[in-house]
Amino acid sequence: MLSSRQLAIVVWFVIVIIWVLSMKQVRSALGGVLRVLVSPKIALPFALIIGWNVAVVCGLYRVGFWKATMLYDTVLFIAVGGIGSVSKAAAQGVTYDRRFFVRTMLVNLEVMVLVAFLSDFFPFNFWVELILVVPFMTLLVMLVVVSEMQKGAEQVHRFLSGTQAFIGLLLIGYIVWKVVTEFHQLANPQVLFSLLLPFVMSILFVPPLFLICTLKAYEDAFLHVAWCADDIEPLVRFKKWRLFLRFGLRTKRLQDFRRSRTFQDLRCSVTMEEARHLLTSWDGQERQTEPEYEDEEDD
Repeated sequence: MLSSRQLAIVVWFVIVIIWVLSMKQVRSALGGVLRVLVSPKIALPFALIIGWNVAVVCGLYRVGFWKATMLYDTVLFIAVGGIGSVSKAAAQGVTYDRRFFVRTMLVNLEVMVLVAFLSDFFPFNFWVELILVVPFMTLLVMLVVVSEMQKGAEQVHRFLSGTQAFIGLLLIGYIVWKVVTEFHQLANPQVLFSLLLPFVMSILFVPPLFLICTLKAYEDAFLHVAWCADDIEPLVRFKKWRLFLRFGLRTKRLQDFRRSRTFQDLRCSVTMEEARHLLTSWDGQERQTEPEYEDEEDD
């Protein structure tokens, strides 16, 4: 059963969806958006994320860890911890950085996860959540994000961020008080499983996150490999295949190679033998070039 806060969020979500769909411009653009979403480049990672987490939930259900009452938290994790992590990796270009995977787990394991869980466990009255808490906090978060992106709005951003932090401290104080006065509500195995759910799902999500980031890394590398020889399809396929055989899942080494002069030579190589020699002879010791991979202009 949903808590009053979760129910308020669902109600506001439905209201926003109905309001957005009521606009003619949005309805006319909906077809194009859906075509983009079902394109293989976007649909495949989404399908992998959802399919993997469904398999994890089924496994946790079979061992008695997952219950239907955890459905809300599970969907929230898939949206934020799953799709959000992949989107952040693509946007920040960290598909090669293994530290990103550690940071992703830490974000899901940090104190704010506990605070978020407990804040849902000790919500206010439904009408207070529906009329005040959910819309106000949503509006405040949106204003903080917008003010951060606007030039010349530094003072406004500092004020809004300070307000957000102050409200967060008040919320933490409220949660601590509720934990102390109603600790008996937390002292049961099912609550413990609900608390551990983000930790378990975050750790188990590392393999598909690594796989998606690896695919993204090779997609980017293959695009640059074909830059100088896109009219010689057999040679391009040979370069891509040899590149994968050379580095496999070692995406950090792939990053180092992409920043090297040898990678630029590989792009412009005109024979399979030359491409094979460049890949096998690279030892990773040469000075790296800038990562833009643009050809140098002739003097």
